[in-house]
Amino acid sequence: MAWLPKERMAWKPPARLTVSEWAEAERVLDTRTSSRPGPWRNARTPYLAGMMDVFTLPYVNEITYMTGTQVGKTEAILNQIGWVVSQDPGSAMVVYPTEDIARGVSKLRIQPLLETSPTVAERHIPSESTTLEIHFWGGYICLSGANSPASLSSKPIRYLWLDEVDKYPPYLGEEADPISLARERTKTYTNRKVVQCSTPTVEKGAIYQSYLSADVRYAYHVPCPYCGYMQPFTMSGIKFPEQIREDMKNAKGDPEKLREVAQRARASSWYECSRCGEAITDSQKMSMLLKGLWVPDKDVERPRHVAFHLNSIYAPALTFGDVAAEFIQAKDFPDRLRNFINSWLGEPWRENNIEIAVSEVMRHETQVPRGQVPRDAWFLTGGVDVQKDYMVWEVRAWGRGATSWLVDCGRAETWDSIASIMDRGIWRTDDSRVFHVRLCLVDAGFRTDEVYAFCSKRPDLYLPCKGSSRPLNGKLYTVTNIDRQGAAPMKLWIHDSGYWKGWVHSRIAREPGELGAWRVFARCPKDYAEQIVAERKVMALNRRTGGYEEVWEKVTSHAANHFLDTAVLNALAAELLQIRYMDATEPPKETKAAETPPPAAKKPERYRPVVSDWVMGR
Repeated sequence: MAWLPKERMAWKPPARLTVSEWAEAERVLDTRTSSRPGPWRNARTPYLAGMMDVFTLPYVNEITYMTGTQVGKTEAILNQIGWVVSQDPGSAMVVYPTEDIARGVSKLRIQPLLETSPTVAERHIPSESTTLEIHFWGGYICLSGANSPASLSSKPIRYLWLDEVDKYPPYLGEEADPISLARERTKTYTNRKVVQCSTPTVEKGAIYQSYLSADVRYAYHVPCPYCGYMQPFTMSGIKFPEQIREDMKNAKGDPEKLREVAQRARASSWYECSRCGEAITDSQKMSMLLKGLWVPDKDVERPRHVAFHLNSIYAPALTFGDVAAEFIQAKDFPDRLRNFINSWLGEPWRENNIEIAVSEVMRHETQVPRGQVPRDAWFLTGGVDVQKDYMVWEVRAWGRGATSWLVDCGRAETWDSIASIMDRGIWRTDDSRVFHVRLCLVDAGFRTDEVYAFCSKRPDLYLPCKGSSRPLNGKLYTVTNIDRQGAAPMKLWIHDSGYWKGWVHSRIAREPGELGAWRVFARCPKDYAEQIVAERKVMALNRRTGGYEEVWEKVTSHAANHFLDTAVLNALAAELLQIRYMDATEPPKETKAAETPPPAAKKPERYRPVVSDWVMGR
């Protein structure tokens, strides 16, 4: 009896090839998807072979890839898909963040794979396939978006690829999260394969948690060309000339200057061996990659779940100088730095990156006593945080480069006490110059009517203010009109509290003598320091949008944060007084005019408020 070709294909046993061996023999890259079309060559990205081949180990059910960009992760997944179609067909699913992305990948990446690789093309059944469901002899591949619950919870599947999992929505209405929904479909298969891969975002993100839960974690070690020592590529090994380092400091915060420094670093950087200290050049990098090995963090005989971490320093298309240049341009800007850590280093953004310790505040102590204005000050501002039965207040001095000094702070029980401090308070320098508060912002989030009534008596001095927990479309603050029944209309200042808290903390993080630092008076009470660092910025889940966002939360649930709020109000007051636009070489003229020296015969004395309830910590 003669067998038909399709029958012979169905009964033909699969060849015993690993994924990398199959790719070398069968995979063809086309001009639409590759800058180097033609037969696949493992030597171009040697580290991918180990990442792909673990897929064929019978005892491994789950694989995690946590990587930077441009390392070839997507190609590794496509090779695994091709191997499944050609060598061991079955039901499969690939999940992308959205269905639109799934359609795009199907057309631009998977369809070329089906057309150009010989054995895959033979098994493909175009007449039964659609963009999101591809059929082949012995199985099918369903492409889905993580935002589509119906497609994630129907047919059982043996092979599951979850791509860019940190970009998935965390839940789908009444359903579970998309990762759990998709994984449920593999439960009936004891020989299942689940592959999760992504560039990481935060420590709580899906890919980092999957990486941590693996039975064994692998890092790619490469040999030093000089001493042979096997080591992973890390950011600490990227080096550039000392002059570049000095120029980085001088260009801090200036994008144009940093861009120029980055270009010079791109041409002059190298990698330093962690053992012998020799300088490794880009011309030696490819040879190191070819001799590299995946090294586990522990010995596990038959791991069920394995994980791989790979940063972009390994990418053949990137030089050591490319990595150095990107870091230099990103380091002073939180958003760019986070992208560098996530997308280039393949590491999660640490939630405690900007938490500031009490000791950081206390190191900013000056020799100026409490209540005295530093000589370099230009003007004073005030901030009042209103509580149920008391107010917390703070007076700060401001000078060149938005450097500020805590002059005084405390607690008041009545509005008259606040008026005595802010309206009639007099502060002096040690050379007898007199200062008054130029502008005071009062928090109107609590006891709102009282705040409006108080501010309306001195609208030239007091402004009601509220913090917004959400960004204000790129604005630092907005102004809105308030219509009060039976009273004159007022304006309310609404500020981006998250931005200003970050601004204050960034000033505390500066060196005490650095321009723009956040200084405090001599023997500053520890309570002030504890309150100003009582909150930290973290990444939290937004249930409405399904993504992660930056929010400020208390370090401990019982921590008081009143002086952080008054610090924010003072920072905004200085902004409203245009501190950033003032001449950096001499005090503004309007500040000089506000200063009136006391009579020569009168001995300068430290300011003493006329109320008895203002003192904090005494």
